[in-house]
Amino acid sequence: MRNLARYVVYAFVLLLPAMVHAACSGVDVRPLLEPAAQSEIASRTAALPYPEGNHWRATRGDQTITVVGTMHLHDPRMAPVVRRLAPTIETADLLLVEITSDEEAALLRTIATDPTVAFLTEGPSLIERVSPEVWAALAEAARKRGIPPFMAAKYQPWFLSLTLAIAPCAMADLHGGKVGLDKMIMAEAVQANVPIAALETHREVIDLLAADPIEEQVRFLPLVAQMEHTVDDAMATTIAAYFEEQHGALLAFSRVYTRDQIEFPPEEFEALFDDMMETLLDQRNLMWMQRIDERTEEDIVIAVGAAHLSGETGLLNQLSQRGFALERRPF
Repeated sequence: MRNLARYVVYAFVLLLPAMVHAACSGVDVRPLLEPAAQSEIASRTAALPYPEGNHWRATRGDQTITVVGTMHLHDPRMAPVVRRLAPTIETADLLLVEITSDEEAALLRTIATDPTVAFLTEGPSLIERVSPEVWAALAEAARKRGIPPFMAAKYQPWFLSLTLAIAPCAMADLHGGKVGLDKMIMAEAVQANVPIAALETHREVIDLLAADPIEEQVRFLPLVAQMEHTVDDAMATTIAAYFEEQHGALLAFSRVYTRDQIEFPPEEFEALFDDMMETLLDQRNLMWMQRIDERTEEDIVIAVGAAHLSGETGLLNQLSQRGFALERRPF
């Protein structure tokens, strides 16, 4: 059960398919998109507050908050980034992250003692909840990631969707112990004796992701099955855009590219995508800001997935609305 529980941790800390390993196969498809798609992505990006930049400094009075947009999986280009950030991390009064090591351990314990968190323990399996064609695609996708289809059939739909968002090529790094930028920053903080706190508990995220009825979660599985053939290209595109510091464009790309690659009613897809963004980003961002507001430390570093930086509810815009002066810094 502990090995199975680790998949929950992986899906929990990744959350979006935007976080990938640079060694994955695939190509950056942005130059290959139709002009209409490129124009829509540009338009959606331009409408977002603070769509660029992975390193920002926010100041208000005596308080300084450094915001770093991270990737949760390993990339060798992160090492020099961490070296440049080290002086800022080492002199901070507090590091805030999405999930701490203690929260990860608590999540493992929860899954080991309560399988209902991520698994269907009663009622029909996923095999009986989707069409044979959809299940065949989901089963093959699970198999590529080292997950036996009979086990994937008992995953809760939200958990299977997030697990399959991790490219098969990224699983090796996860099992090999290679870590992403957030954990590298945490390691620097530990060495410098800087306190680390979580912006949310694992239970809060699980409750948020699993809030919809099973029937609503199942509606998303056909999209997951259809997108499996594009996962390498989508992830290669995302890794390139991340190091270009284009997190706002990544959100727009994810919407437009996915919608145009699947056979699904566009209006229904837009509604599903909006619901997903509200759950994965908007609600969590607003919850995080309530906790950031409570911090009185003068020098704080916040290291969270880059997708949380841009947009109306993004951390940068929320800080600006609270009277912080923002300055983009070299990444």
